Amino acid sequence: MSGHEERVWCLVAGGGTAGHLHPGLAVAKALVDAGQDPAAIHFVGSERGIERTLVPEAGFGLTLLPGRGIQRRLTTENVGAVIGLIRAMLQSVRIVRRRRPAVVLSLGGYASVPCAVAALIWRVPVVVAEQNAVPGAANRLVSRWARACAVSFAGTELPKAELTGNPVRDEVLAVDRSDSAARDAARRRLGVGEGRRLILAF
Repeated sequence: MSGHEERVWCLVAGGGTAGHLHPGLAVAKALVDAGQDPAAIHFVGSERGIERTLVPEAGFGLTLLPGRGIQRRLTTENVGAVIGLIRAMLQSVRIVRRRRPAVVLSLGGYASVPCAVAALIWRVPVVVAEQNAVPGAANRLVSRWARACAVSFAGTELPKAELTGNPVRDEVLAVDRSDSAARDAARRRLGVGEGRRLILAF
């Protein structure tokens, strides 16, 4: 666990992959730009997730939960995963009690569920941030008691869904799409010939 056990305004829970984490970082940055103290925003993630490096680099506090997700098929590895989930749940209950956030933002991914359950126990409002057209298992579960679900696509099947769009980081918005020289250099570096269609998927 990193950082002091001080009260925070927002706990941002979840991650594991960049697809889950980057929208959370974009929201945190927007809150700071609106005047919120960075120390009042604290992330809770997984020991195995990409947040281990990206969150501290962004200047926010981070607590890492033990364990990993439970596989959907029967396997002996799930025994250890259940034990890890119980430990993560107990740690999350302590985190929410000590940090006393005004809101928990659930990004999806392994760490979001224990924190959202802890928020339910301590009666802290939960907001789900769903980046995908088809919600993941974690956010589908958490949405059952969430105050609202911020979604990126119209028709996303979550209760109390609000179409907000997907938060995008400043460095992505700052890319100059009209810079043909930069585009040509990127194509050469990637080995994509002129006139070939280039699709970025991540």
